Amino acid sequence: MNILERISYILVLLAVIMAFQQPDIARYVASVGAAGIAIVRLRERYEGSNLRLKRLVRLRHLVGIIYVVGAGLMFRPYNYWLVAFFIAVMIELYTIFVAERECKKEYKNDKESKLKK
Repeated sequence: MNILERISYILVLLAVIMAFQQPDIARYVASVGAAGIAIVRLRERYEGSNLRLKRLVRLRHLVGIIYVVGAGLMFRPYNYWLVAFFIAVMIELYTIFVAERECKKEYKNDKESKLKK
């Protein structure tokens, strides 16, 4: 995890905490954090041949966009931003766990194929 990603997640977390006490400040903090997350996510690439990992990277691109949409919804009078952030977090958790499992499986298969040669 690079420094921009860490700072962006901290900003989004602070914005969610501040959202109900200081919504005017939280909107802008969330916007900066969401923009940072989107930048990091949209720059991710996967050059391998595993289709599942390619799909997971595309899902992570979508997560970055959903964070930006959620930050934009904070400027509206309703709390729809909570739904957007919740969806982004759930998709991100899914991609983290599945990508880890797929990488382990791919590493194991590569290791076995090298032993056979």
